[in-house]
Amino acid sequence: MHLQTSQADRASPVDSGRSSEQRVPRTSRDIILIEGDVELGSMISLALTSAGYGVEVHNSGPEGIEALLALSTDPLQRLVLLAVDLPGLDGHTLQEQVVRACPGAFIFAFLSARGGDADQIRAYTAGALDYMVKPVSIPVLLAKVQVWLNLRSRRK
Repeated sequence: MHLQTSQADRASPVDSGRSSEQRVPRTSRDIILIEGDVELGSMISLALTSAGYGVEVHNSGPEGIEALLALSTDPLQRLVLLAVDLPGLDGHTLQEQVVRACPGAFIFAFLSARGGDADQIRAYTAGALDYMVKPVSIPVLLAKVQVWLNLRSRRK
């Protein structure tokens, strides 16, 4: 497991030039990235941490599900960026198992090389917010992350 954080993780506003309605509080683990391609995971993590987000990276399905289940009691929903093709447990199965075990604990967005209808429908049916087909545009991903984090809520 690689935990990457920066000083910006502890800052409140995402961008001081934005209105307070668009600000997202940051924590050391705003985003959990579960990506089987270590190089791609590092690149995405670097982009996210450079933008000031706290990112926790996992490189396999079993490692990712273990981490999510350990975080499931946190009252703040975490954003999970999830690949479909993962060693040990695919992203679809991981999402479905976590949603069953911990309803409402996480919000999911897929980053996948699989662009077919069946994969996208399966992700959305299980409750995914979005499904981006790789290669992803980093500027578009950063813009979407801001929106996704604004959608999360505190669980009761």
